[in-house]
Amino acid sequence: MRLVLRWVLAAGVSAILLGSAQAADSLGEKPIASNDPWIISVGGMMTVSPKWDGSSRYSLGGMPSISFRRASEPETFSAPDDNFDITFFTGKRFAIGPVASLRPGRSSEGGRLEGLDSYPWTVEAGVFAEFWPIEDQLRLRGELRHGLRSNDGFSADLGADYVQNYGQLTLSGGPRMVLADDHVMNLKYGISPEAALRNGTVAAFDPKGGIVSVGLSAAQSYVWSKEWTTTLYQRFDYMVGDAADSPIVKDLGSRNQFTFGVGATYSFTAE
Repeated sequence: MRLVLRWVLAAGVSAILLGSAQAADSLGEKPIASNDPWIISVGGMMTVSPKWDGSSRYSLGGMPSISFRRASEPETFSAPDDNFDITFFTGKRFAIGPVASLRPGRSSEGGRLEGLDSYPWTVEAGVFAEFWPIEDQLRLRGELRHGLRSNDGFSADLGADYVQNYGQLTLSGGPRMVLADDHVMNLKYGISPEAALRNGTVAAFDPKGGIVSVGLSAAQSYVWSKEWTTTLYQRFDYMVGDAADSPIVKDLGSRNQFTFGVGATYSFTAE
């Protein structure tokens, strides 16, 4: 089951990779001048999001960001919920490279989760691929990642964004899907018999890997100057399958997950 699921998780990313490879045949790279300066963009976003995956309670958080490009290269689109990536192969309609994210942990000391198993945060690393079937308007993106520890498991994000520019204002958004294998599902939504006894309000639960949630994401970015850009971000995830059936979500939390964010980016030139 676990090996089969890993192939399922990879299928969405592989489809985008295939489309990207086909597009690469007709694209060429322009040489970069040695005196072409770098434009570096640093920023961050403050977010209000669930305290833990499946929680009905919310807390403040933050997401830093950094990107860089040559001054002669056009600025590329990035959604607020894209994880940190480095493009290794790129063309007019595709990009492929490594990606990394921080998976938050969960403490079960006190509150509704009292007695349940905690799990630590981890760094996830993997590969991303994106393809633009409609240039500069419709982007398909997939990420496949694994935590640094052997039992951290695989997770995957699939999404599409429709992007529309109105002068200095850019509107974007589209559907999202999150998948996870048995390891991730057990960490976040599983309940051992011992943990169920310690908590006293939930039953034991053994979830299987599959689709975790489906949802929508949207962002509104405004370029105030060459240096400053601000962004508003909204995302809704609806938990499905074993994730939604887990007592951690069904009895102690909510399958409706909202995220709101506001961020700013400062860009400068480095010779």
